[in-house]
Amino acid sequence: MKSIKKLLLIAPLLAGFSLHAQNNTVVLKRAFVEKYKDRATIDATFIVDRAHKKPNAPSADGDMHVAGRAQKEVGLPMVAEVMNAAQKGQAAAVTEIHAVEGKNSAVPLTGAWRFWFEHPAKQQVQFDTVPVPGNTNPDHSFEIHPISKFDTNGIAGSFQNVPGFTPYDAEKAFSYYEKLKVTVSATPSAVTISAAKAQYNYTEFKMRLAGTPKKLADGGYAVLADVDGAGDEAVASNVRMIFVPGTPPLQQLVSDKLGNGDEMHVIGIPRINLNAISSMVAVSGSTPVSRKLPYEMIVVAVLK
Repeated sequence: MKSIKKLLLIAPLLAGFSLHAQNNTVVLKRAFVEKYKDRATIDATFIVDRAHKKPNAPSADGDMHVAGRAQKEVGLPMVAEVMNAAQKGQAAAVTEIHAVEGKNSAVPLTGAWRFWFEHPAKQQVQFDTVPVPGNTNPDHSFEIHPISKFDTNGIAGSFQNVPGFTPYDAEKAFSYYEKLKVTVSATPSAVTISAAKAQYNYTEFKMRLAGTPKKLADGGYAVLADVDGAGDEAVASNVRMIFVPGTPPLQQLVSDKLGNGDEMHVIGIPRINLNAISSMVAVSGSTPVSRKLPYEMIVVAVLK
């Protein structure tokens, strides 16, 4: 009976997406969207089910992928990733990840939440029971990436350039981000988001701040910025940039007192802008609305 009631609740949301069968759909709790729309990070109790035996080679991004479950806080198939995982500063966290792998024990985890259709399933509903993943890369649209703290191991210092890795260039990546589409609908308790599989993780770009950085609920910061393309012409405008608490990019933003008109040369990774999604459904309600996908960038490194 409980499953039938749940199906009846989400059926109106899913019905509006029948014309988008080529896309991938995630149903999020509206309370989740409202809680995290103005936060850089998420705190979770995370069960490590599968982890890479060793970090990716620097040429392949240097990350360490960890598949697991955070049923209470996230309730979706997910992956968490350690940035610069082979470097000394992350050694203790990597060791503990392997120590708890497959033990079904929950460990405190903090990092940048990342909702992005990079490895999506056709349909996932938040807080359905999440199965134990069979590998380190299950179908997922939610990540904690990068991790800034694993148990007692603070690794916010990992938010730095990965030596030997070449990110995507701004012109290619942002031209792509700007063309992505999304369809969104809502009920009083849930938001359904449908989009095609997305690409381009780490991107190098120069940005010019277009306002004053604003502190977020978790101690991170957000600021709008224009992104330079070829010839220093803007390839994207008023993109929200997210700075994670305790990381070198945020420390530089604050210590240098950067603001409107200042420039930064950075590496970032995209995620869906839940603040913009919240605004969309506040206006459209249960009527499905299709438009440009709103995205923002997690700043993970500052370059000279």
